[in-house]
Amino acid sequence: MTSSPPLDPQPSNTTPPAITSTPPPDVLQPPEDNPTIHSPQDSSTSPRTLQIGTRASALAMAQVNLFTSILATLHPNLPTKTVPISVAGDRDKTTDLHTLAQTGKSLWTEELEVLLLKGEIDCIVHSLKDVPTKVVEGCEVKIVGERGEKRDCVVFPKRDTSTTVSIASATPADESRARHNENPQEGNQSPNEQLDGTSPNKKRKINPSPHAPTLSSLPPDSMVGTSSIRRSAMIRRRYPHLLIRDVRGNVGTRLRKLDDPTHGFDCIILAATGLQRLGFGDRISEWLDPGAEGQEEVEKGAMLHAVGQGAIGLEIREGDEWMQGLLEERDGKKGAVVKRVSWECQAERSLLRTLEGGCSVPVGVSCSWEDKGKEDSKSIGTEGGNDITTTIEDTAGGVSTDPQMSPGTLHIRASVTSVDGTQCVAAAYQQWVSNDEEADEAGWQVASVLEKRGAGKILEAITLNRGMVERGGGA
Repeated sequence: MTSSPPLDPQPSNTTPPAITSTPPPDVLQPPEDNPTIHSPQDSSTSPRTLQIGTRASALAMAQVNLFTSILATLHPNLPTKTVPISVAGDRDKTTDLHTLAQTGKSLWTEELEVLLLKGEIDCIVHSLKDVPTKVVEGCEVKIVGERGEKRDCVVFPKRDTSTTVSIASATPADESRARHNENPQEGNQSPNEQLDGTSPNKKRKINPSPHAPTLSSLPPDSMVGTSSIRRSAMIRRRYPHLLIRDVRGNVGTRLRKLDDPTHGFDCIILAATGLQRLGFGDRISEWLDPGAEGQEEVEKGAMLHAVGQGAIGLEIREGDEWMQGLLEERDGKKGAVVKRVSWECQAERSLLRTLEGGCSVPVGVSCSWEDKGKEDSKSIGTEGGNDITTTIEDTAGGVSTDPQMSPGTLHIRASVTSVDGTQCVAAAYQQWVSNDEEADEAGWQVASVLEKRGAGKILEAITLNRGMVERGGGA
């Protein structure tokens, strides 16, 4: 039997010890051609240690490593100290995320922001998708580094293909699959029916299909695990024959639950970038692709990703010149902020902020760039079949040879889906973007189209009918 992947560290109520990265002794007195970076209030000749706050999970620590590797390229003499702490969303492993979000607290950020505003840490490394679009007063968010894989993916169990299970302990999905393989015409039988007239405790072998499984190939009543209301809604819309159940925990915990047949999952849906950053990329079984460009594909159930998914958000104190200086271009090296990544994430967050949504509402988005010139890419969107056209002035202030640092035409598709998957409104939009303001505008332009098409009513119904969300398998 294949062993389960290692579990992520389980957060506790105690703060884990800080992790320090200190340069060699000679770094403490940097040469004149590599001047020390320090706070305006710090007159010390020693480098100031960058205090980095983060959650205590393995994924959070992996993302800190990505951030510090970016900084090491720009500031090789900068010592860092990682301060991992347990946050509310990590401590409560049973309540679904949508219900937790209704408390009004920032599940993944609040405790860290307290430390940041007190000056006990200098920055917080987040998964951007977990950061509220309205951060607390006195803080601001930067998007740093390249964006990882944006898409969601399906992970199927890592089990023996001839796993022996007892009918009594088999899940409805196991039984449904067995019936489907033994007699495809009986795929719609009740999962509680006796399969072969034998005793419920008799053991038999479940023989999965010899073909690689996909969501669309799963038989009726197969169990899909996710903690995301967005994924749940989109799966119900595209695959109404599947069942959804909440699965909480860090990535390693969720994989363990999937691989253990007693938990009853036929597959789980995860953000692909989390698996890749933890070395579990080989577990990806199917990509949930957003599909072709256009509104119609989205309304049919295209699997759009979460706002900010795959990107790393860095929360800092507003007006912290020292931190902002660390992120800037230096000695001909690209700064920590990649313009196109930052702009598309700003557009996505502007869209969500305008809809007054958070990370626990069924809003999906997909962005792509086109390098054509501004004269060929006026802002064009659709509203009820009519084009929306505006003129945007190019304020890029120069041309970069790196496409990721250059203006371009940003294509945005977005959707809002009801929890039961029966309703969906969508919009497709494109706009020339060359600065932060234009990125924000692109986001709220898409949101305004969605609102006119009924997105507000869907989101309002979700808020008012929390019971439906809880019965539907959580957030």
